[in-house]
Amino acid sequence: MAAFFMFLAAAQLSPAILDAYENITPQVASRRVAACGAGAVVIRTDAVLDVDILVVTAAAVSDAQLICVEKAASFYPVEFPPSVQPRFDAVREARSTALMAAEGRKWLKDHGLLDRLPTYRPGVTDDEMFRREVEQLCGTQEARRSTDGPHAIDREWPRQRGTDAWSGDESMACLLNVTWAAGFKLGFIGREQDEVPRK
Repeated sequence: MAAFFMFLAAAQLSPAILDAYENITPQVASRRVAACGAGAVVIRTDAVLDVDILVVTAAAVSDAQLICVEKAASFYPVEFPPSVQPRFDAVREARSTALMAAEGRKWLKDHGLLDRLPTYRPGVTDDEMFRREVEQLCGTQEARRSTDGPHAIDREWPRQRGTDAWSGDESMACLLNVTWAAGFKLGFIGREQDEVPRK
C-alpha cells in the first residue's frame, strides 16, 4: 500500500501522471483483472482509507499475469496472498517509479533545473549528503528531519509551512520532483490514515 500512497501524492502534485492510468470504476477494473487469469477478484472497500481494493485470491500467479493485473487494475490497489504480494508490489513499483522519474525530469526541465540534478546511485552515493544537496537546490533546508533517516519527511513539516503539501508549494514540488528524477526514495512519516491526500 505504501507505493499506492506515494502514487496518490505524485498525482496530486502532477496530475499528468494520471494520464498513464485509465479512469475506470472498481467493477470494471475487477473484471479486467479477472480476465488476466489470476483467479477470482473481490472488491473490498477500506472505509478508513476511503479506497477500493481489488483482492485476488490465487496463490499461483505467473509473472506475465502479474504484469497484466498491474495494468488492468489501473490505479486501484491490488491485494494478493502473502506469497504473491511482494512480486506484484515489485511490478507496480517499477512502473510507478518510471512514471514519476519521467515526470520529475519534465518538471525540472520546465523549471530550468534539469542540468543541476544531483546524481544518485543507490549503495554508492551517501544518502544524507544527497539529501542536503537536494534541499539546497530546492530551498528546503528547514525540512524537518525524521528519526527514520534521510529518506523520510515528517508530515508536520509542510503543515508548519502553512501550505498544502500536495499542491501549490513550489519548494515541496521541487523536493519531490528532484528525488523522483534521481531515483532517491523519499516518503512521508505519519499515521497511515493520514497518508491519503485530502480532496
